[in-house]
Amino acid sequence: MTTPTISQLLSRLHDAVNVGDEEAIKTCYGTDANIVCAPLHTDVQRNCVDALRRFKHKFMPSHLVTTGDEVVLEAGDIALVIAKLYLVPRSTPHALPCEGKRAVYVMQKQSDGQWRCIIDNFFGTDLLDFA
Repeated sequence: MTTPTISQLLSRLHDAVNVGDEEAIKTCYGTDANIVCAPLHTDVQRNCVDALRRFKHKFMPSHLVTTGDEVVLEAGDIALVIAKLYLVPRSTPHALPCEGKRAVYVMQKQSDGQWRCIIDNFFGTDLLDFA
């Protein structure tokens, strides 16, 4: 079995979020993963599945997340990923996407050779606007 690339991991994560597959979501994160679930939220969110469920319910109840361009900066067993994310209505999933957001992820290669997300910041570079 080949090791999925970081791009494949992100695709698998976004697909799992879109269909609400919590078990698949769990497999995308490392055991000590953190998630930025609100721009001004200072608490560390370690339960990524719960944080994503709340985010989806609040911000995208009738939308799908799609991924655009991404940049992966890899150094050994750590990688920084900046990716464009788009929310599109479920009713018109093939419509041209609206303005994208730049999500930021930190990935870590686990002892089994698999990449897992250890920091998920789907607010990405927009966090600078809240600083």
